[in-house]
Amino acid sequence: MFYYFVLLILGPLLIIQGRLVRKNIPILAEATGGRSGRLGEGRPLTLLVVGDSAAAGVGVETQDDALSGCLTRVLAQKYCVDWSLVAKSGNTTEDLIKTLQGRPFQTDSLSMERLQAKVLDDNNSGDNRSDDNKPDDNKPDDNKPDDNSSAGNNSDDNWLDNSSAPDIDVVLVSLGVNDLLSPIRESQWITQQVRLIKLLKSKFSAKHILMTAVPPMHCFPAFPQPLRWFLGLRASEFNRKLVSLIELESECELVIIPLMPIASDMASDGFHPSEKIYRLWGGTAATAIEKRIESLQRVKSPLNR
Repeated sequence: MFYYFVLLILGPLLIIQGRLVRKNIPILAEATGGRSGRLGEGRPLTLLVVGDSAAAGVGVETQDDALSGCLTRVLAQKYCVDWSLVAKSGNTTEDLIKTLQGRPFQTDSLSMERLQAKVLDDNNSGDNRSDDNKPDDNKPDDNKPDDNSSAGNNSDDNWLDNSSAPDIDVVLVSLGVNDLLSPIRESQWITQQVRLIKLLKSKFSAKHILMTAVPPMHCFPAFPQPLRWFLGLRASEFNRKLVSLIELESECELVIIPLMPIASDMASDGFHPSEKIYRLWGGTAATAIEKRIESLQRVKSPLNR
């Protein structure tokens, strides 16, 4: 590929610039707050957000202003969202695969009665639960988070066994930047994406997987030129391969944040998203989720049979 030729020519300079960036870039903490919860009213929707520092909310103070908070607030306008976040700064795709293989996501707020009625289940034509199976709104529940907040319980005591992990309606994936900054080739990275998708479908029965495109690295102010330009080329190649993969996976969809960021759009380190980008990202993902659900509901409607 062209950028490998560039790497051969500019390699020494790019390595020096990369080391300087790593040395000088400020280290920001992950957003504080709960990493699971229940928000909203309506038909139930189970959501899992997974990934790297961007998924973990680096760049903002709390999870309410991070990706999970922005996404769940929009979805909660139509659905009762049981959500969980599994993310860590520095995560590569391989890191996340190992985490999901050995330790399913935290589900403090997931109730079994809500898991019985799935928005994206082909056999579900509505919420058919009887009154006996519905939770008593007047009964106190120490494990139920406040519905007015997107943050939930953050205890590590309620991780499910591998064999009892619940089915997931939607998974939003944020990965690629740390892989891109490593020596991995794009073909190897795509192989890892295939493994991740298979894992999400086989272990969690994920019905809709949103893969976030690698961001436009050539816009990141944290990187000097020509490193910034080179990383932009590499990001484009990663995304080209990702698009080709998603075209073969009916459950998958690409999410592209509709913004070419400038310095004021980024966090203070010039590398992570700001609250503005998280809102755009969450809103874009929510729109894709709602369109998918509406599409499936039209297919299942008796009028279309």
